[in-house]
Amino acid sequence: MTRPLIAPVLLPHGYCAPGCPYCPDRGQAFPIPGPLEVAEAVDRARRRAEGRSIELAFYGGDLWSLPRGPRAALLAAADVQVRRGLAQSVRVTLSPISALRAPLGDLRARGVRAVEVPVLTFDPGVLRRLAARRRPDAGRAALARLRSAGMRTIAHLAPGLPGSSHRTAVTSAELLARIRPDAVRVLPALALEGTWGATHVEAGLWSPMSVEEAVATCRHVVRRLRDAGCEVIRVGLQPAVDLQEAPDVLAGPFDPAMRQRVEAELLRAAATEALRAAFVFPLREFTFVVHPREEAYLRGHENAALRRLKEQFRLDRLVVRTSPEVAPGRPIVLQGEAGPDQVQRAVGARRAS
Repeated sequence: MTRPLIAPVLLPHGYCAPGCPYCPDRGQAFPIPGPLEVAEAVDRARRRAEGRSIELAFYGGDLWSLPRGPRAALLAAADVQVRRGLAQSVRVTLSPISALRAPLGDLRARGVRAVEVPVLTFDPGVLRRLAARRRPDAGRAALARLRSAGMRTIAHLAPGLPGSSHRTAVTSAELLARIRPDAVRVLPALALEGTWGATHVEAGLWSPMSVEEAVATCRHVVRRLRDAGCEVIRVGLQPAVDLQEAPDVLAGPFDPAMRQRVEAELLRAAATEALRAAFVFPLREFTFVVHPREEAYLRGHENAALRRLKEQFRLDRLVVRTSPEVAPGRPIVLQGEAGPDQVQRAVGARRAS
């Protein structure tokens, strides 16, 4: 099924409950968009939809924490777009506390079908460092309530927050995997200019992860989630795109290619394991079969990753074939140079098993 095209409307941070790492540390929040911005977002999306349906999405700050008047105006404007058939559905962002308080029946009546929940972490120590006024299980309860209301749930995890570690990030991923939200965003914590995190970095109270540390941790987080059947739809925050304020990154693992780096590491590990299982001495030639969108991850920049595998196993040749029927992250290794018929048989055997 073709996914709807997103018509994004960015909401400001600054009204969220305590514990939001993206809220401004001081001063006023940015202006709240109104009905005109909602209509313009849908119109822009429709001009490039090419027959796809439209999902109006309120991203960024917590919708339910906004003042009542602007919040009601936004929901009414969204309702108009849905009733006119210009948008198929609405997606909103709610903090765990808001997801437990908001009248979900009323939101559904306005066309809301999906809710993004910034769970961030399940670790009580990390939540205390954030001064979040919620129990660690509030995220679990919020996702359960949304699911009971028939909402699609998209959870956010933020490895690397103050007081966290590689272990707490992986443990949070394992706990979230048991809940099985419909999708997950993995957003390594950044210290953004003007936020609580930036203040703590400047005071020497927090040292965010490096890019390399974030890639290593996110690799394990993403693998845990995928093993449980959770779809990971984003790895890495892009402040200029994801946040209305577009703050500068003061510190932390910001990399526009974060997802590509994590996916490449995941595929490299899976490819090494598969090649080790298929290796038979004295064969020196093997074929990898991967999903088409993972070929670049397997090869690496200028085939560097492929060369490393060849050197590691002392091979003469590694051939790469693609098939859309291969599950992402599960490469197939065949002995020798496999032709199209061999690839098809191997893919069919994998699917049958």
